[in-house]
Amino acid sequence: MSLKERLHARQAATGAPVRVGLIGAGQMGTGLISQIERMVGMRITAVADGLPGRAAAAYGEASVPAELVVQLDDDAAKAADAIALGRRVATTRADWLVTIPNLDIIVECTGIPEVGARVCAAAIAAGKHIVNMNVETDATVGYALARRARQAGVVYTLVAGDEPGTVKELYDFADALGFEIVTIGKGKNNPLDQTANPETMGPRAKQQNMSPKMLASFVDGTKTMVEMTSMGNGTGYAPEITGAHGPTCSWKDLAKVFVPQADGGVMNGRGAVDYAVGDVAPGVFIIITTDQPKIITDLKYLRLSGHGNYWALYRPYHLANLETPITVAKAALDQEVTLATTQAPVAETVAYAKRDLQPGEKLDALGGFTMYGVIERAAVAKAGDQLPLGLAVGAVVQQPVRQGQPIRYADVAVDEAQLIVQLRREQDQLVAKG
Repeated sequence: MSLKERLHARQAATGAPVRVGLIGAGQMGTGLISQIERMVGMRITAVADGLPGRAAAAYGEASVPAELVVQLDDDAAKAADAIALGRRVATTRADWLVTIPNLDIIVECTGIPEVGARVCAAAIAAGKHIVNMNVETDATVGYALARRARQAGVVYTLVAGDEPGTVKELYDFADALGFEIVTIGKGKNNPLDQTANPETMGPRAKQQNMSPKMLASFVDGTKTMVEMTSMGNGTGYAPEITGAHGPTCSWKDLAKVFVPQADGGVMNGRGAVDYAVGDVAPGVFIIITTDQPKIITDLKYLRLSGHGNYWALYRPYHLANLETPITVAKAALDQEVTLATTQAPVAETVAYAKRDLQPGEKLDALGGFTMYGVIERAAVAKAGDQLPLGLAVGAVVQQPVRQGQPIRYADVAVDEAQLIVQLRREQDQLVAKG
């Protein structure tokens, strides 16, 4: 049966759709509600957002009738009763939402590292599957969260539709067929500007109807770096150099560029994650090779984009939140993981100073004024005492850091009260123990 048919059959058998709880009702979350409303056998039945009224507004924008929405901030049993009657719950409390007993699965969609850590850990502790759209959290503590989920017998996964999950789908396809996967990567649709901040991006963000902070995190490279970190850790593919190569490249030339230098490309060898600036965005790619003569002949006959004995599997789009329901459904129905870090991380996104930093300053949010992210090999980051980006938010500078330099643990006092810091300590211990 198709996925649609299976969702329909499940609802017919149980008398209820897959009931989804959503944390974060911004642009991505609202689009997710809207898409699921068009599907059969699945509904977002509870939404939490810290901004009062925003969850209810998101339902409205997604064409959910206002009379179905009930505002609650406590009493999980009352919320469960409302959901059983076909109502939708709106709340400001993410910690409470995950305790509602008749939610089948939780989706984290805030993009804030600490919030993501708290939501994912709370959902796992409540015995619920968690679909994490918050790659910033995953790049920092995804290994620890995936391990907790396995121990609890629930799913922890990133999503199809976001670049890491979409790359993993291509990777799994080629890996199952026995191809050697040379490079994995994604496109970046704007040149790298590591000084970009909400102020400089303001006019452009207004034109594109975006948050200036979100746009700044794209332009300064932070978003690309954390996405590469999660896709690298989920496959074992680390960057070759600090920040990755990031050449300007057309999608037609992927198999020429993302191959070893000995074969005319920019890579030092095989088995790395990287990115391309240019028309590859908003797509993702993997480079494959084989030494089997008949397969080589057939690949050429099939006119797959290639160069020499390298070929590119390129998907020119990712639908982000609009594609996320596929992961949600597969996790709920089959406990299927799209992407998670199940081995010791090989990549890290570390914090760099966006401007000169002085003692007493507090580091602000991703896409802000004080820092940006750079992908690094995990071993190099550890040896250099470099601060993971997800731990940097809210840290207080103790030692001066020059613009363009990595921020070290020794340079700041991290907020030890944050759960993401505690999870990272847990993760580091797990890695140290093997």
